[in-house]
Amino acid sequence: MKKLLLLSSAACLVVPAAAMAQSTGSIDFEKETIVVTGTRANNGVGGIVSPDSTKAKGVITQELIGRQSPGQTVLNTINLIPSVNFTNSDPFGSAGGNLRIRGFDGNRISLTFDGIPLNDSGNYAIFANQQIDPELIEQVNVNLGVTDVDSPTASAAGGTVNYRTLTPRDKAGVRFSMSLGDFDYHRGFAMVETGKFTSFGTKAWLSGSFAQNDKFKGPGLNQKTQFNGKIYQPLAHSGDFIAIAGHYNKNRNNFYRNPGITDLRGIFGTTAVPLTASPAAPIAVGDYSETQQDALFAFENLGNCNRTVKGPGRQDDNGGTGPNGGVVAGSTTIIFAPAINGSTANNPLNSSSCSNFYGVRINPSNTGNIRGSSRFTLGQGLILTVDPSYQYVLANGGGSTAFNEKDFQLRGSSTTVAGVDLNKDGDLLDRIRLYTPNTTNTNRLGLTSSLIYDISRDHRVRVAYTYDRAHHRQTGEYGYLDLEGNPLSPFGGRNSTPVLDAAGNVLQQRDRTSIALLNQVSGQYIGNFFDRKLRIEAGVRRPFFVRELDQHCYTFASGSGFAYCTSQPLGTAVIPVAANGNYVVPADYAPAAGASVPSNAVYAPFKAKYKFGKLLPNIGATYHVTDAVSISGNYAKGFSSPRTDNLYRRPVVVVTPEETNAFDVTARYTTRNIQAQVTAWKIDYKNRIVSSYDPDLGISLDRNVGRVKSKGIDASIAFKPVNHLSLLAIASYTNAKLQDNVLLGTAKYAVVQPALTVGTIYCVAAPTATNTIVNTCAPTAGKMVTETPKWQYGGRVGFDMGPVSLGLQGKHVSKRFATDTNDVVSKGYTNIDFDARLALNGFGLRQSYAQLNVINVTNRFYLGNISTQINAAGNPNFSIGSPRTFIGTLNIGF
Repeated sequence: MKKLLLLSSAACLVVPAAAMAQSTGSIDFEKETIVVTGTRANNGVGGIVSPDSTKAKGVITQELIGRQSPGQTVLNTINLIPSVNFTNSDPFGSAGGNLRIRGFDGNRISLTFDGIPLNDSGNYAIFANQQIDPELIEQVNVNLGVTDVDSPTASAAGGTVNYRTLTPRDKAGVRFSMSLGDFDYHRGFAMVETGKFTSFGTKAWLSGSFAQNDKFKGPGLNQKTQFNGKIYQPLAHSGDFIAIAGHYNKNRNNFYRNPGITDLRGIFGTTAVPLTASPAAPIAVGDYSETQQDALFAFENLGNCNRTVKGPGRQDDNGGTGPNGGVVAGSTTIIFAPAINGSTANNPLNSSSCSNFYGVRINPSNTGNIRGSSRFTLGQGLILTVDPSYQYVLANGGGSTAFNEKDFQLRGSSTTVAGVDLNKDGDLLDRIRLYTPNTTNTNRLGLTSSLIYDISRDHRVRVAYTYDRAHHRQTGEYGYLDLEGNPLSPFGGRNSTPVLDAAGNVLQQRDRTSIALLNQVSGQYIGNFFDRKLRIEAGVRRPFFVRELDQHCYTFASGSGFAYCTSQPLGTAVIPVAANGNYVVPADYAPAAGASVPSNAVYAPFKAKYKFGKLLPNIGATYHVTDAVSISGNYAKGFSSPRTDNLYRRPVVVVTPEETNAFDVTARYTTRNIQAQVTAWKIDYKNRIVSSYDPDLGISLDRNVGRVKSKGIDASIAFKPVNHLSLLAIASYTNAKLQDNVLLGTAKYAVVQPALTVGTIYCVAAPTATNTIVNTCAPTAGKMVTETPKWQYGGRVGFDMGPVSLGLQGKHVSKRFATDTNDVVSKGYTNIDFDARLALNGFGLRQSYAQLNVINVTNRFYLGNISTQINAAGNPNFSIGSPRTFIGTLNIGF
């Protein structure tokens, strides 16, 4: 039974789309140049704007944002911009997702919110489920492949996504919203606007929301609480103002279990998923029968510690569930039976089959920020803008590890104690599962400021300065589980009773402090020529980026390169330690000729500082053939500095920053009823680092894929043939090819170990005079970049007649490769969504409406997010796209 229509908020706000940049400085600098003539439709068509910019850019306003499902992440809405592909992890925007633009992953795309950077300061990741409530977003604009000249980021090689919140209105009002939907979805939203409440014109708004839903497959839920507010003070000079805004978001999510190639082979057999694969005969995933789909939904519950777990199964076309229903047989035994002295049979949780228990596969996050923005007229034609900010983050990716009570890490530095009695039963015979998250706590200060000067009516310049300092504390204090197998605290031993080793030290797997410091200066010029038919924009920015590292603990030399702490007995030199035979390696150690770092070595604590920077020019021009027709071109150089985890690898690390050269040419036709554009683009990339998320470690691991050459075409047209009908069509073609073979592994050092260079790929079978490392490589040169569809196309139809408005939108995404060698491919899919709104004016509620949203109308089974690998042997995994979902919303406003 579909739950429809309960309580809430006011009419959708349709706002002008002139502010199509991110910071106050960029908005003010560009606002006079975006609108060229009165005939151009500044508000767009149906919520879609093709801005008159030298850059390839797309804009979506609240008119269209408000038609999407309530609470949905704004990153899902920008799927209606060509070359953008966002794969959502659930129908409600609370479980995250993955963003791609022109073949670039989210780590390469600068995401800003009222001008402040939202990418993680350590690895540049984007967290889609932490975005602001969509009711509060005035507009979102996407720079495809280039940044604004004052972008506050050290990693924006793939473009930017900028969204801005509403300015408080002059009139007071109240808005309530309640939504109900499938999978026990319920969400409430409330907003109060003060209107002008002082003689100085001060105005403000305050909002709050709460959303919760069951996972659409398997046990567990997603929960999100959010508060926002903004106060706005206009100043004496027209256009000047000071504004302060605040945001707080709390997420508590259980992960979906995503099957890998090995899992799929176990479920479907080797006929469907062969043991070997090649680019000529790749393993194809995603085209499954209903019986196979049911098996995948039931797979979610495997590894849940022999508990009876209930959760929704795959919905069939009759609204029921498949035969498995998402339920796996098992006992209801308490996970932790009472401890028994002298017995090892008291902890069912600690078997290997419990590694996927949903109670420890969580993603808790507490995030917040305070944002300031201001504009001051200093004199005739001279304007100063200042945007300060502060951000707070506390988050981790969950995880658990079963420890033998005599494990060497539990013995720690003690040489007299055999272990630790973790379950207090008086013996050291047990294997106990502990909660082992990697927690990140970030405190971040930022400032973006511009000084703008109008030389004349047709010529404007500005200089800008950006400051961004993130204090990044990464720890991994182990914590205990309760009787049901859930963590005592979602942040492990950091916020509850920590696990101590035999010597009394906190048992942890990570202990580091990092500083990410960006100082950036930039300049920009805009000039109009030939009666304003030609506009030239030229800018340059120079980031000065520093990463300071402080590794507080001894770390293992072997493994993935992720620096795991150890508290085992340690020596002081590269000699065997009598207690356990392990080695300690100084931070700057290089093996002798013919030697390599011992597999049982550990590295000493260290400190390091890395500096990165590049001069990044950006130049473009727009020529207006007529009032409606324009042609523009742009060149921009992009830059992405290395991530924290790459630099913590030992021994000495030299990481090469990523660089891009982006070119695009755009033709536009824009009138009040038509917004059309087509763009041809080309991007050359070198030293590209690709991340793959490891759900067991709770971190992303990187690999270098060298040079990439990309090219493509984007096209869109928004058309309003009659007053009651709006049409949108989009299409994009992307060809992104790797140019190098990817490093698989390194053999023993042939002569002497050089500095480990992440960003330089050696692929040789034997040492030479100039290359002292023997490497093996995967044949990736000429292969398509992973998770990048070659074709995307779709659109939207909107119908608005009196109190009733209807919308139908859809998009086709072609096949995507899951490996760098292209030996695993996920088949293409088409998603269709529907929305309907009934205005309640006839009931005396002028600012109210009822809305229905249907996600995945055709109930199409498809695979969404992909965690990619080098080849099939790396076991890439896939998330299942959400099934058909109904959501009903009642909005009341006055």
